[in-house]
Amino acid sequence: MALSNKAKSYIQKHHKKKSVKEIAEILKLETADVQAYIDEIKTPLPLKKKIAFYTITFSIPVLFFVILEIILRSTNYLGNTDLFIDPKIPTDEYLIPNPNFAARYFFYTNVIPNPSIDVFLAHKPKNGYRVFAMGGSSAAGYPYGFNGTYSRVVNDVLQDAMPDKTVEVVNVGISAINSYTLYDQVDEILQHQPDAIMIYAGHNEFYGALGVGSNENLGGFPGFVRFYLKLQRFKTFLFLRTIIVDSGKWFAATFGGEVPNENATLMERIINSRSIELDSPKHQLAMIQFESNLSAIVEEFQSRNVPVFIGSVASNLKDHPPFVDITNGEQPSALQTYRKAQASYYNENYSDASDEFRLAKDLDGLKFRAPTEINEIIQSVSERYPNAYYVPVEEKMESISPNGIIGFNVMLEHLHPNQEGYFSIGKSFSEELLGLLENEENTEYTITDWNKYLEQMHFTDFDHRIGWHRVATLKQGFPFVQGQKPTPYQLNYQPIHPVDSLAFDAVHRSLDWDKGKVAAAQYYQSAGQIDKAIDEYLGLARNQPWNDSPYVFAARLYLDRNQFEEAEPLLRKAFEINPDEAFITKMLGAIELNKGNTQKAIPLLEKSRSINPNDVQMLYNLSGAYGTNREFEKALQVAREAQRISPSFPGLREWMAQLNQIIQSRQN
Repeated sequence: MALSNKAKSYIQKHHKKKSVKEIAEILKLETADVQAYIDEIKTPLPLKKKIAFYTITFSIPVLFFVILEIILRSTNYLGNTDLFIDPKIPTDEYLIPNPNFAARYFFYTNVIPNPSIDVFLAHKPKNGYRVFAMGGSSAAGYPYGFNGTYSRVVNDVLQDAMPDKTVEVVNVGISAINSYTLYDQVDEILQHQPDAIMIYAGHNEFYGALGVGSNENLGGFPGFVRFYLKLQRFKTFLFLRTIIVDSGKWFAATFGGEVPNENATLMERIINSRSIELDSPKHQLAMIQFESNLSAIVEEFQSRNVPVFIGSVASNLKDHPPFVDITNGEQPSALQTYRKAQASYYNENYSDASDEFRLAKDLDGLKFRAPTEINEIIQSVSERYPNAYYVPVEEKMESISPNGIIGFNVMLEHLHPNQEGYFSIGKSFSEELLGLLENEENTEYTITDWNKYLEQMHFTDFDHRIGWHRVATLKQGFPFVQGQKPTPYQLNYQPIHPVDSLAFDAVHRSLDWDKGKVAAAQYYQSAGQIDKAIDEYLGLARNQPWNDSPYVFAARLYLDRNQFEEAEPLLRKAFEINPDEAFITKMLGAIELNKGNTQKAIPLLEKSRSINPNDVQMLYNLSGAYGTNREFEKALQVAREAQRISPSFPGLREWMAQLNQIIQSRQN
């Protein structure tokens, strides 16, 4: 007889413990039927069925995660976290570092720092020379950004050294990241065919994302963390990470754990260990981490024959005391050592003062400034690999600092440089890069006027005030203030002039930097400060190589002052970007005509005519060009077009009379 499902279930459960006869009696079944079913369930599955069974069993969770990954990608979970993206500007040939890239690393804090905005061509040209600048906030030019970055100084120098090449220096520096993030950037950078790499990093090894003293910490095994970095390329992994972190935060809030202050600065949110002693296990772990990651980075680039330039990192030694003084450890007091250094300095014992200031920085329990060992590792790695080159950034800053000790002369606070400091970094990297190019190309690059490149930063009062406001904001919070916070200065701030007001809005009211630059230029223009207005436009042009407008605006101001030599290169640059703009072609034609180059002037003016045939000034100039070229009938024809549009245009009636006279005399 057929067995019921209930009977089958009972037999499956008890056939190993009870006899066939006992089961049959309990179920009131025939012994033969029970035995037949037991024989059936004991018969092994055929191999094919077994393979199919296990395949289906294991494929179900795999299929689940594949479907989940597809769904998360289709919904753009956490946004695009690729290193480079299309900036969605009017032209489509550029890429920029992704503002959302750092979402890969900051899973415990909600503030995501952004990289610098450097556009570069999506497809590297055949004559291209491309350099990537890697590092933390100092590499990214904090607190200025844009024209404050040292990488743009390098770009200017290299472009002058190689005028036949398209030079691109792309800055991928991001605040609050360390060598783990640098390592994670390598494969995506390699996809864009770098010719050289610049690294200025080391300050964030403790508190940068995934650092040993950071809330975003995964332990002290660099190999494991680098494997983790590969996994977080998957949206499913990021999704699971978010669930785990949010659950941890919920448990902390529910059961009395410590929850990060959502109003705290990025510095304060990311820090886990506020007191790390020199040479302690955690300190040494950070050094092992940095050496391991830096070596791995150099090896990756070496496998593709890409030279890596690694700069020593500089800190404010003289003018910034330690943040945290550890008085109960095995090392000397950081604060007492700092005071001893000050005494040595004032007594003009500068050599002792330098050593003591450096030791005080190393003894600081709050490790925002890189310890001396970081630079020792940088030099060691540079010597160990044939494609690595040491860049003496700190040493060059010391050479321009009073008595050889770095202070506020090149620093804004504890480690971020001012304009002169960033320029010094750019000069240091430029010299080393030029040295390599000299060896490779058997040529010599001699720069006689470095001040030219300082001026080409086009660093304006607007940029300086942006820096001032960011530093003022920084200094009113942790770690500069570790007790009760003061009333935010911005609540009662009175701008010192209209451009300062624009800078304030750029920092505190979301005014875009480029719009602020234009507004500042317009203010200067209305105030008759034309040179300052031009500088704002030229500073904007450095950041927007696809945009002809800043060049045109600056050129107009030069033309208004009849400074044709200054206007011409700007118009030529604008013409490269937009050859179909009527004003650009008109003015280039007028300049060529003014120089007596009628053969060059006529095509430019005709092009302008095809774009805007009703521009009387253009028609007047074109008529003059044809007349100068002794094409008098054409000149008269164009002049008549101008007359139809504006009969009283200055000088037109006299010019037409002259043309008529010439034509009549030739006919006679």
